[in-house]
Amino acid sequence: MGADRRLARTLHPRSIALFGTGPAQRVIVQCQTLGFGGGLWPIHPTRETIAGVRCFRAVADLPHAPDVAFVAVNRHATIDVVAQLAKAGAGGAVCYASGFAESGTQAGVDGAALQQQLVEAAGAMPLLGPNCYGYINALDGVALWPDQHGCQPEPGGSAIVSQSGNVGLNLTLQQRGLNLAYMVTVGNQASAGIEDCLEVFIDDSRVTSIGLFVEAIVDPVRFARLAGTAAQRNLRIVALQTGRSAAGALIAASHTAALAGRRSAYAALFKRCGVAMVQSPAELIEALKLLNQGGVLTGSKLVSLSCSGGEASLMADLSEQTALRFEPFSSEHCQRISATLTELVTVGNPFDYHTFMWGDREATANTFTQVMNGPQDATLLLLDTPPRPDQQSDAWVGAAQALGAAAQATNRRGVVVATLPECVTADVRAAARAAKLVVLQGLHEALAALDAAAWLGANAPGAEPAAVVAPVQTKLIDEADAKVLLQKNGVTVPKGARCRCADVLATAKNIGYPITLKGLGLAHKSESGAVHVGLRNADELSAAVKKLPQKITECLVEQTITNVVAEILVSVRRDAPVGWLVTLGAGGVFTELWRDTACLLAPVSAADIRRSLESLRIFPLLTGFRGQPAGDINALVALTQSVILLALGNNLAEIEINPVLVTPNAAVAADAFMVAEQ
Repeated sequence: MGADRRLARTLHPRSIALFGTGPAQRVIVQCQTLGFGGGLWPIHPTRETIAGVRCFRAVADLPHAPDVAFVAVNRHATIDVVAQLAKAGAGGAVCYASGFAESGTQAGVDGAALQQQLVEAAGAMPLLGPNCYGYINALDGVALWPDQHGCQPEPGGSAIVSQSGNVGLNLTLQQRGLNLAYMVTVGNQASAGIEDCLEVFIDDSRVTSIGLFVEAIVDPVRFARLAGTAAQRNLRIVALQTGRSAAGALIAASHTAALAGRRSAYAALFKRCGVAMVQSPAELIEALKLLNQGGVLTGSKLVSLSCSGGEASLMADLSEQTALRFEPFSSEHCQRISATLTELVTVGNPFDYHTFMWGDREATANTFTQVMNGPQDATLLLLDTPPRPDQQSDAWVGAAQALGAAAQATNRRGVVVATLPECVTADVRAAARAAKLVVLQGLHEALAALDAAAWLGANAPGAEPAAVVAPVQTKLIDEADAKVLLQKNGVTVPKGARCRCADVLATAKNIGYPITLKGLGLAHKSESGAVHVGLRNADELSAAVKKLPQKITECLVEQTITNVVAEILVSVRRDAPVGWLVTLGAGGVFTELWRDTACLLAPVSAADIRRSLESLRIFPLLTGFRGQPAGDINALVALTQSVILLALGNNLAEIEINPVLVTPNAAVAADAFMVAEQ
């Protein structure tokens, strides 16, 4: 039985052992409050009871091996307790203590070594943590959670796994109407981790969507495989990945001892896996709610309903930051809608239906029905309800019911959206729930959720990324040797040769002008004055040789490429543990200025490469901008594929070609930076 299956016993226990005093007491109370009906077995050497529950003196005194144990003793005692549990055949343990790998070496104690001792003590028994807050299974009334939380018994809903205990706690306290089935925190992921939790969620038919708050993925290949399995079950994943900025990565690494990956690498991984990304906890909650109530969107075409021109304009403006589309109504559709209105209302999308019918549920439902009876993928009703108990909200409830009636009549998807997240009442939420409508809270968050759901509807998981390990030691390959290796592997390079500085003129004569001269032995040749391009004759070449830095003894003499249409960056590097990161973008002097890049994870197809190139702002240059000749895109795609195969098939850590010079009939690696593993 694999570790993933054993974690199912950990997350669905019928017996729970508890170690510690204060945290154990709180866990007992939370389990009782949530309705846990199994055995609660506190273990304490001197106390008779904890939270009114009889204590056992030792693991050996328990009725049988517990399905899971909550271990809340100091880090050194934790190792001993885990060893006892593993020997007894326990189903798993939640290790609450910190001071392991996330803390580094402090006061002479090596946290990483201590964590390794913990893993060895556990053996085959799975661990959540250490440095872990615990978990809540609201479906089965389990709360190994030593604190307050906002979960309540649920028949089904979203499952969230979080590397941060406090963020997990915050998410349980949401007041946005998310049915939260699981909240599992994994801490340092010393043993069981995100992938193990996904395995359990996917196997539980009560789970309707999955959310991630992650800093790092430990096993991207397995993660990709699980994302594909989830999608086959129509169960989709939304991720909030933190630690993407330089400061965030530093904090994440110090907090969980898991290296936080770069923004581009994780974005490429999640895209490859068909996992939608959001930017905030509120967006994560709203996206999960939308998936719970109806699944992914069938497309990105929306209609917006509001009784205010200002709201309609706001919707149109904010949607420009997304891929969502508010297309005009067809003439026939417009006529059907107009027939339900007065002549003073102009029909458009977003649609301001005015207040003439406000409070008239039948008239509103009639208009909404005609609006919803169209080709859009969802219809939104902007509805901010007076939230105070002393305020009347009957008319707002009626509007939500009218949308529900229209959705039922047309069998189309309706969504209630509050522009301000607090302007939703229990009555409106109940009316929406009765009509099987979701209520999204906050216009920005609602649009982000809809954008994510539409993206998920259009993007299924792809092939698994190639596995990668970080190199231990590396060495720089100079450009001349790098180009020899590139040429041997099918990459076009300029005609050229390595030579001593004294032999530059003779070498250039054999190659032919114009010449590009490069001094070898420097990583950043341009900044050091070691690159001279387009030298037209021997006099210009001689002058360029004299300008080279004195420490240069060898040169690369190449024929200058002419008729260049565009300069493109192509790079492949190991970005462990995520994968081989392929980056395409604006090259040459524009790389840092434009920051116009697209990233993929290898292996990739020619179609993937072409789509990524088409997403670049620089792409019009390749197609013939303002009457200029088009570049050889097929040659650029083939060059990229060859570079990827070279990187994956050798002991290389990184290849960067910047620029690739694209001409009307070729793509040439003009400059090459290559790092190999020693």
